[in-house]
Amino acid sequence: MQDYLLLSHIVSQLTPAYGDKDRVFIKTNSAISKGDTANTSCWFFSNNHIGTHIDSAHHFCENGQKTFEIPIRDYFYEKVSIVDIPCTEAKLIDIEDFKTLTTIKPDTELLLIRTGYENYRGEDKYWNDNPGLAPELADYFRELYPALRCVGFDFISLTSWKFRVEGRASHKAFLCPTDGKKSILIIEDMALLKAPNEIDLVVVAPLMVEDGNGGAVTIFAK
Repeated sequence: MQDYLLLSHIVSQLTPAYGDKDRVFIKTNSAISKGDTANTSCWFFSNNHIGTHIDSAHHFCENGQKTFEIPIRDYFYEKVSIVDIPCTEAKLIDIEDFKTLTTIKPDTELLLIRTGYENYRGEDKYWNDNPGLAPELADYFRELYPALRCVGFDFISLTSWKFRVEGRASHKAFLCPTDGKKSILIIEDMALLKAPNEIDLVVVAPLMVEDGNGGAVTIFAK
């Protein structure tokens, strides 16, 4: 039987945040070890864009689609491609980085970008020296891969901390296109080190919250 994989990080109080500005707080409310009937706890996210999470269009466009408004079927991906673009410092991954890649399927629905930056996740380098995606990649992907609905990667944000102006433009290019082009969802801070080169199915399960500009996701693959 084929192994099932978890492509999202476990949420903890050590979860890194973009710009090192936010935190996850976990507190015990009741504990069997202390004589209580059950184990319960309080989970507090100071920002919903922390840990492995999805950005919906509403994150950067006022009238963009919210997480719970996206059809459920759009969280299931059967055409998945994963590419390796090694990075060890801040840079904008751009079209040139993709021109020589031949492993992306023409009918790709979900593109996973593995840079190896996950290796720095326990260091300040992970949030203050991270790579990002250049804005022009959005239309480049739309032209070459018309079925593409989502891009995920193993660094903390689509926006590089060293290229924040370009990062804001990139978020808008992916999430808020003009001229009738479709939005491409973004999954940030994924766990891809153990992902195989061939993936048959990815299921993305977001928290459905009324504000819906994005948030934590659990990602299963096989």
